[in-house]
Amino acid sequence: MGGDGGSIPRRDEVVKVKKAPEKKNKDQDMVGKWQHCALSGQALTKPIMSCALGRLYTKEAVINLLLDKSTKSHIKRLSDVVELKLTDNAAYNSEIHADLYIDHYSSPYVCPVIGLEMSGKYRFTFNWSCGCAVSERALIEIPSETCHKCGIKVNKEDIIIINGNAEDIKNLTDQMKRRKERLKKEKKKKTDDQSVTVPVLDIEEKPSKNNVKPSKNKRPTEDNDKQTKKSKTKSDQTESKNKFEDTNSYKKLFHKNSEKKDKAHWVTYNPYYN
Repeated sequence: MGGDGGSIPRRDEVVKVKKAPEKKNKDQDMVGKWQHCALSGQALTKPIMSCALGRLYTKEAVINLLLDKSTKSHIKRLSDVVELKLTDNAAYNSEIHADLYIDHYSSPYVCPVIGLEMSGKYRFTFNWSCGCAVSERALIEIPSETCHKCGIKVNKEDIIIINGNAEDIKNLTDQMKRRKERLKKEKKKKTDDQSVTVPVLDIEEKPSKNNVKPSKNKRPTEDNDKQTKKSKTKSDQTESKNKFEDTNSYKKLFHKNSEKKDKAHWVTYNPYYN
């Protein structure tokens, strides 16, 4: 076969066989989704953000995405992202992961209701209106119309699955469109209500000088003017009398009255002065 000294090739060397596709390592994929940012690939640190499709981001990566207008994404503004309110895992110790053994199912965050770790092993959800992250099992076992963590009213369309599968992403895209339409309608209603309702101030209307109608009969007004003038003159006269009396009484204290002059005595009588 070979002609080079009796070397016999094998079948796999001659026939090219299609290689089987490499299987993804589930642990690595899970760690990449739940412990690293979907945009930058860096480790997740607080504040942790999430979009309407349930992907996890760091806030710094979201801001850089918004500043770079060349990249196309469903995140166009900060309102398209919600900051997650996560509960810390008291049993989590980051120093243990520096050793050779790495526990992929341990997470720094847990469900506040049941205590399940948010590592990807269990499905987790968050409420779009408040951002509280809760496990899906908690919502099934303990159904409630309010949030289990903060107590806000929960709408079923506002519950988003974190790092869901392909079917979940399809449902979330439709859910995102319905939510945007609903928010637009609510905003229009608010603007219409504000334009219609005008605050009415209860103020007593005072008659202005311009609005006073001239009276046809001028006699009663003239009589009233005369009476007011007479009353003013009388009051002025009484005031002047009182002032005059007060001045006289004040003068009597320091000056002798001319009417009560003492007549000269026969010894002190002087014809030149008396």
